[in-house]
Amino acid sequence: MSIFAESLSERERRRGRIHAYFACYFGCISEVMLDSSAIVILYIGMLGGSSMLAMLSTSFTGLLSMFTMIPCAALINRIGMRRSTVIACLTACFGLVLMGIAPWFGVLRLPVAIIGCLAYCLQRALYGVAWFPMLDAFLRPEDRGSFFGTMRYSYMILSGVIFFAFGKMMGKEPPLWMMQLMVAGAGVLVLGRLYCMLQFPEDQGERPVCRSVRDSLRIAIQNGPLISYSVYSCLLMIAYSSVLPLTLIYLKQGVRLPSGTVQVFSTIGIVGGVIGYAVYAYMLKALKIKRMELMTHFLFIACALTLFKVSKSSGSFLWIAGTAYFLNAFAEAVFKCNNSAEILALARPGNKPMASAFVQTYQSVGTCFTRASSALVLGSGMLAPGWQFCGENITRYQTMFLVSGVFAVLMLLLIPTLPAVVPQHRDYYEPMR
Repeated sequence: MSIFAESLSERERRRGRIHAYFACYFGCISEVMLDSSAIVILYIGMLGGSSMLAMLSTSFTGLLSMFTMIPCAALINRIGMRRSTVIACLTACFGLVLMGIAPWFGVLRLPVAIIGCLAYCLQRALYGVAWFPMLDAFLRPEDRGSFFGTMRYSYMILSGVIFFAFGKMMGKEPPLWMMQLMVAGAGVLVLGRLYCMLQFPEDQGERPVCRSVRDSLRIAIQNGPLISYSVYSCLLMIAYSSVLPLTLIYLKQGVRLPSGTVQVFSTIGIVGGVIGYAVYAYMLKALKIKRMELMTHFLFIACALTLFKVSKSSGSFLWIAGTAYFLNAFAEAVFKCNNSAEILALARPGNKPMASAFVQTYQSVGTCFTRASSALVLGSGMLAPGWQFCGENITRYQTMFLVSGVFAVLMLLLIPTLPAVVPQHRDYYEPMR
């Protein structure tokens, strides 16, 4: 728990939360665009990229974060969280603007777009490591559940409205200039995030710590609850994090839906996220963190297996697929709120940047592995185009949903190792109540 947060007045804490909300509002367009929307996938395709490259673009964040999270924590210890935030936000703006103007580079437009995407994804590690310790300066433990739920609920409503409008404007075949404007505009908005984060209350006791990477890592590695949660979240990411983008690619490439329809379909996931964030605080009070983590795990299993079994030839295909997509996004929203609060609860005092980097590195490994391997499977033709199951033809996309579901079932073996599930703790860790 942050002693500094307790020393602040309620007005100061409220002001910090408001600036955090607006930081998310300014940055949510770019993040949702890459993680949950079809826009980047469609844009890469319009520039001549393959399905493999489109899927691979969604794995860049995990790939880069896997190698840069811990170095970023060391950098923050030396230059401070505010300077790190400035570097991250300016890099994000540059990357997306470069991606937006990529068609101006002629035959090099696809490589330039990928470079811009890589630049944006590169900064997310530095931003992510600084974000949680900066929040901890004004968030008390009892505020975390309602804060993360309200914050994400409100920014998902905003992004849902914006991306639904984008889908309607795009139609069946959107013009290239419209896609460019969406991507570059999202980059410019990141500057608003920078301004808001610089207004956060600053804990003078959390100034850069002159501690070596080895010492910081040693403290993290000796943190038992942190290790068990990191391993579990890494493997859970492998099970579920490719399902949402893979569903959009399946609808576009496998089912052959129009681009505008795919984008509108993607807003179903945004709505699922909105509802998940909206009810999170109430569900947490009723179910507690232990049951919340169990619920999200079982939802991931059910959604993946549903997408495997539902046939595109069925008249109710879009309704069933949309429901599964909605529930997967709902479960992801709940998991993200759980994860954010757990990172703050698991971090030992004085080692928050490294603890945050440690957990997020594991999660990045999981995201990178599953999305990169999905991209390679799609691009290499490793899977057969179709096979028969119970009299129905199963596509390679559905086969990948089956693999995700089965792996998530096997992951149930790790549930007893979760810190929130362990009945008693002999350390400082206190899960949200």
